[in-house]
Amino acid sequence: MDKALKPNEVEEWFPLDVQTKYIEHIVHQPGLKITLRQATYFVRLWGYGYLMQRGMDHAPISTLKRQVSSFYCSHRDAADLFYTQTQGTHRAAGQMLDKLASKNLLRRGEADGVATRLSLNIPHSFEIVEDDEDDTFYPDSFDPRNDSTLVANILENVYSYDSERPESMLHSIKRGLRQWARQYPEGLRVLRRSSNKEPIGFAALLPAHPDSEEKFDLSPSRSLHLSRLDVREEDPIKIATKGDPDCYTVFVRSWQIQFNVWTYENACEFIKDSQMTLRNMRDNFPNLSDLYTIAIHPLSEDFALTLGFRMTKADPDSSLRWLYMPLDRFLELDYEDLLLNFDYSHRYG
Repeated sequence: MDKALKPNEVEEWFPLDVQTKYIEHIVHQPGLKITLRQATYFVRLWGYGYLMQRGMDHAPISTLKRQVSSFYCSHRDAADLFYTQTQGTHRAAGQMLDKLASKNLLRRGEADGVATRLSLNIPHSFEIVEDDEDDTFYPDSFDPRNDSTLVANILENVYSYDSERPESMLHSIKRGLRQWARQYPEGLRVLRRSSNKEPIGFAALLPAHPDSEEKFDLSPSRSLHLSRLDVREEDPIKIATKGDPDCYTVFVRSWQIQFNVWTYENACEFIKDSQMTLRNMRDNFPNLSDLYTIAIHPLSEDFALTLGFRMTKADPDSSLRWLYMPLDRFLELDYEDLLLNFDYSHRYG
């Protein structure tokens, strides 16, 4: 006989690490305005409905499928499901169901006097496609014709963490990528999946024009990071002309790997490629000495700090801050040791 499905035992039949994987995946869906708490409760409802349909012999949950039949759920059951480690009332649970319904993530059906029939509206993009463990990845040049849209979508997912991002962000990112590819293609690199040749990582290492160097001593928002580029404005960080002896700074405009494939092996491979790219860049700009970057997502900032970047100028109006490292030090990094204990599964809301 199957064990009963108890909402207040959600962490037993739906492990927290699996919940967290889906929560972060949903929170970073492009165009979806949802809080970490709302995503958490929706994922728990999804898991509850999934086991209501399939039975407890499918517990503990490791993967969720979007095909979930409607199911009855009382406000009491919802409260037990939602508030396992916090205080929450039946009324608060009902209000959360209303909030999720207002986002078109569920529909309320008929009631039996105690419980209401819920139908979940689960977009296909909410499912997580597990990567083939045998697949490999390799660094390559950025191809603006075939990579711009794919890379822009990767970056939009990352930059969705930025609450101040403009609505035109995706278009602005594509515009920025193509513009940089014309001006300094040698600084744009991708990490490709071997099986389909699609990019899963992107780096933009661009030499800053001497006239733009003052921006690195001002508030970071004055630089207009890639996620803040406005198609109506001129990029304040100009790219230097090859051979300019007064070019001292490389602006790491972007350095990202898709969250689901951000692993030790891939990080090391991409850092190694970045070192090679910067060594080649010094052939064009012999006096390069400084590396600056801005990290929008906390995982990216933790990664940079682990490598040895140091915070310099913070932004009084946002969480942005400049991160700095001498170029020579970056080129000498023993990154394999530095990155060995980094938490690649770190989750943020």
